[in-house]
Amino acid sequence: MALSAGYGPSGGGGTIIGTITPTAVVPSPIPANTTPVVQFQYVGTGAASCGSTAKAITQIAGTGTTTTAGVLTVNPTAVKRITASKIAFQVPSGSYPGSSANPNGLVLVGTQTSAKWNICVYDSASTTSSVLLATASYTLVLKPTISSISPASSPAGGGQTITVNGAGFTAVTTAITGSIGGAALSNIKIASNGNSFTATTGARAPGSGLAVTVTAPGGTVSSLDPDNDPSTSDTPIPFTYSNGITISPNTGASGTQVTIDVTGAGFMPLHFDSAGHPTSSLAHVFLVKDGYLAASNRGVAECVVDIVVSDTELVCTLDLSANQLDPSTSATVPGSPIADGAYILTVVENGTTGAGSSANPSIISSGAAFIVAPY
Repeated sequence: MALSAGYGPSGGGGTIIGTITPTAVVPSPIPANTTPVVQFQYVGTGAASCGSTAKAITQIAGTGTTTTAGVLTVNPTAVKRITASKIAFQVPSGSYPGSSANPNGLVLVGTQTSAKWNICVYDSASTTSSVLLATASYTLVLKPTISSISPASSPAGGGQTITVNGAGFTAVTTAITGSIGGAALSNIKIASNGNSFTATTGARAPGSGLAVTVTAPGGTVSSLDPDNDPSTSDTPIPFTYSNGITISPNTGASGTQVTIDVTGAGFMPLHFDSAGHPTSSLAHVFLVKDGYLAASNRGVAECVVDIVVSDTELVCTLDLSANQLDPSTSATVPGSPIADGAYILTVVENGTTGAGSSANPSIISSGAAFIVAPY
């Protein structure tokens, strides 16, 4: 029998579709008027196949950190015959009729990280006369949890390597996936014990309080509910994308014009002033000595945006042959060329002198440093 999901989290839950391939000998694997009975029978080191007849329900048992036995019967109301070759059933997640010895559903024992079970479909619940209709293998795995993220921040352009610690990250049959605020993680590498992984952040518009979301065989976990249990109160682990940019080239000689490629994120929603009016309320790219302040340190030159290539890239022209701007007012200072030195290329959302926090300048970083010097 082929399953829509061959693995699931400890504690059970969720619905599985089972499809049986008809044969010439058995054209209708699940005959009409049959109420299928679905059992989960523990494999362990014992028989690797289902019993020929249904088994009596037994409590999940374990020694130390290993499950040793157990038989659970799926609640009859949670089993549906769809066609002569397809059924739907719920993985046991709690107390079921006739299974008072198994109040916790399908669970792992102790620190066990996975366990193999047989899914056995019978035509009745009789332990003496039932007929085995179909079988499949099912792997029980840990629900993923997150204990820490280091670092819990990335520049908007992405490319930051982060480490996510927790449990339940082991890939069973498919690789785990992750994202931060909708931006996919790449280059995911899982530790051999499944308790951590490293990944590279993608590009994303700046933001704070973002969720790191990880999907593993045992389910999906959010860093805003890191213990993966909405019924408990635990401390969220938020992630921040800083408003950072990287530029190339990062040098130019006074008296020249330099075309600069700027990479970051969140450029498409911005409307840049391409007319060279440095105090307009539109977005701008300024060459700034130290940190940008809308009212007092606005920069000594504007890198006029030529084109926004994508949400993560734009191209601007920096004129180092012109007179510099007054950092307080952005007025041109005649006879005052841009001096050699180290500056920070800064993207601002609002260029007015009274913009205050709405200017939203990109952060100071080594990737945005620009040196004016005669190279």
